Amino acid sequence: MKKYILLIAVIAVLGSSGCKSWMDINQNPNNASSSVITMGLLLPAAEYNMLDAQVYNTYAAQLAQYQTKSGEYSGNYPILTGNILPQNMDSWWESYYQQNSNLTVMYDKAIKQEDRAYEGIALTLLAINYQRMVDIWQNIPYTQACRPAEFTNPEYDDGAAVYADLISNMDKAVAAFDAAITGNYDATSLRSVDFMANGDLQLWKKIAYTIKLRLLMRISNVQDVSSQVAAIADKCLDIYENIEANPGYYVETGKMNIFYEGYGWDKNGGQNTNHRQYMPTAALVDMLRDNNDPRLRVYADPRTQLGNDVENHFSDYEKYGLDREYYVGIPFGQQNPSRMKYTCTTGTGILAGSSDKANGRLRADTFISGAEVGFLLAEAALRGMIPGGDSQAKQYYEDAVKAAMKRHEKAMQDPSENYGLTGMRDPIPGTAEEAAEEYLSQDDVFMNWDKMTSSDQKLEAICSQKWLSFFDYNNLEGWSEMRRTDLPKLKASNQAFETKWICRCPYPQTERNLNMQNVSKQPEVDPFNSTVFWDTKNDLIERTELYL
Repeated sequence: MKKYILLIAVIAVLGSSGCKSWMDINQNPNNASSSVITMGLLLPAAEYNMLDAQVYNTYAAQLAQYQTKSGEYSGNYPILTGNILPQNMDSWWESYYQQNSNLTVMYDKAIKQEDRAYEGIALTLLAINYQRMVDIWQNIPYTQACRPAEFTNPEYDDGAAVYADLISNMDKAVAAFDAAITGNYDATSLRSVDFMANGDLQLWKKIAYTIKLRLLMRISNVQDVSSQVAAIADKCLDIYENIEANPGYYVETGKMNIFYEGYGWDKNGGQNTNHRQYMPTAALVDMLRDNNDPRLRVYADPRTQLGNDVENHFSDYEKYGLDREYYVGIPFGQQNPSRMKYTCTTGTGILAGSSDKANGRLRADTFISGAEVGFLLAEAALRGMIPGGDSQAKQYYEDAVKAAMKRHEKAMQDPSENYGLTGMRDPIPGTAEEAAEEYLSQDDVFMNWDKMTSSDQKLEAICSQKWLSFFDYNNLEGWSEMRRTDLPKLKASNQAFETKWICRCPYPQTERNLNMQNVSKQPEVDPFNSTVFWDTKNDLIERTELYL
């Protein structure tokens, strides 16, 4: 396997110096300029940094209520309280603009060199990033962004206008890929650096259409996009098709599978900080456990100590009938949760892809799952946005559930003794598809389509399964889809200032320091009440109940 990872230091693209002499003391010969950096260097760096920002994101995991504070650490957890300060957002904002600066250089080079393949890839990756930024902050620098020679203080664009342009850009990306394909584009060099799609331009077309579908469905509550969704429903990734990205992982710090290393173990098998600091929420564990979901043994490892943790008044599990239950999560936002041995930890199966931790360090990360397409199309069919009605919605829904489980098939099949964990749920006896069929056939409206008697129940099933499917590879989409649909019906953080979900984040301090004349033109952000344009409401909800 090519060691792409060797190329993946962040490339800071600087404007070319106007100085001519190599002796000029104002020119640092070690600083790469945009004139010498090739598209072949920019692409793997951009892909890796985007993958890293998507997979390893503790804020997004908390916003989506997949993870919460453990009893092993104290300190400030702004996402759980809602007291999000501007400085909390600095690295998130800067990371996106660093990535977009490099992608903008790649796009400009592609246009200049008339390379339609790189043009389409740059447009697609930029759309993914800018969508995420609008989903987090709403209005952002866009048309003037990442061009410091022209705009030292870029103005802000309206979030809805950015979305409209991104949708248009996905059509341009598809046109660029078509032009490259019909022009017999030589993808030999592209294949050597593109570790997401391996230079497959037909696959890149599907990715572009998938991102367009994501954008369209995100605004579908505030704009009629039915005809646009119907036009691309059969052009996206197949429901069982995933974009698996591996830049050439190997066993070294900072070079292993991102999710494994971020939330699991180091190269020597020792627990990394986040494995002890963030634990699965009770909402996640309960949804899996109480509905006989075969992914329970994958998403969470059983606690090592049964009984109550009441000596410090942390958890009275007996009161809730959980004192003999191995799978117990931490109530979202509990300020003083139980210690690690009394709660589930992030599952070995989801971290390593199986019980094999050694090979788990080297496996690919998922960038996009076709199951997402299936859930979005199920919703579209249910709402009458695309043809097929209820029967088509059911087909999309069930196929998406099967595809989501198939991603974890090996982890669901591995014998319990291979994990070395007491109290672990039994493995599935057959395939993931068979396990999914058994799961979907239960006599319960939570998952069995035929038992559901209303569109509301069916939409809740689609959205709950979609939320479950995003955990581990795209937590930010999990949070965004929660806000758009108000589903699944999760409760507010136990220590939040308001009994609502966080619906938007404030602008970062660095942006206030460097671009205050434009930040000051934006309305002040209230994390609980300043909804993004596609989010129609953020109602009061109940606070998460503690096991006390």
